[in-house]
Amino acid sequence: MKRCLLYFLMAFLFFSCARVGSPVGGAKDSIPPVFLGSNIDTTRVNVSRNIKKLRLDFDEYVQLKDVQKSLIISPPIKNITKIFPSSLATKYVQIEFEDTLQANTTYNFNFGNSIVDNNESNVLPYFNFAFSTGEKIDDLYVTGIVSDGAKITKEANTVGKNVVGLYQESDSLKYNQKPYYITKADEDGYFELNYLSPGKYRILAFEDENGNSIFDEGKEKVAFQKESITLEKNISGLPLKLFPSKKKVKSKDLTEMNGGVLMTFEGNPEKVEVK
Repeated sequence: MKRCLLYFLMAFLFFSCARVGSPVGGAKDSIPPVFLGSNIDTTRVNVSRNIKKLRLDFDEYVQLKDVQKSLIISPPIKNITKIFPSSLATKYVQIEFEDTLQANTTYNFNFGNSIVDNNESNVLPYFNFAFSTGEKIDDLYVTGIVSDGAKITKEANTVGKNVVGLYQESDSLKYNQKPYYITKADEDGYFELNYLSPGKYRILAFEDENGNSIFDEGKEKVAFQKESITLEKNISGLPLKLFPSKKKVKSKDLTEMNGGVLMTFEGNPEKVEVK
């Protein structure tokens, strides 16, 4: 009898422990963060030129992944001082800057895929936030495909590095500066330039190897559109083919030496003739 009682107690303890230690399952979180609002009025127009931060609130704790490479602001805001969150997750994203914004201008903050939730790193895909310092938000767009002109396979493209920019047409057009509007092409080469204002532009696509959003002549592949774009209505399906770029030939230095002079050139000239 005592032995039966001992077996009974051992069995009771075993099953009690098993129940306590059983795992509790549940569906994995697959929902990306939900945008709730911002520090800017919901109409997003007539925003003060003197605001010094943009705050975006979400329904859960978020982190920023590779935001320095992913975040694109058009037109550019140069003096950005802080971006939150930097390390610890928060329920908001905040960008602080020193610049006074341009008048009657639509600004677009394109976060790409950098906003993720803190638990499962669910991505809020291709998140954009636009506002205007004028009475309306510009809504023109240009879309197209960037491809490698020397290759025919998708794998030949530099995935995630090709960017497309619009430069305002002027007599002193400089491609060694950041474009007025800029975006990244996706892994298939597709790009969208959104929230554009009417005007005359030059479009340029380039392989942004160093991630500075500036075309480095002679180092990066480039696609030029020969004619300028007069943006009065939306443009879709614009093809841009990348080819290796060459530096313009120019003299860098002239040094006197025994028996003559040493002339140094930039741009790898095939032939130099001195007259």
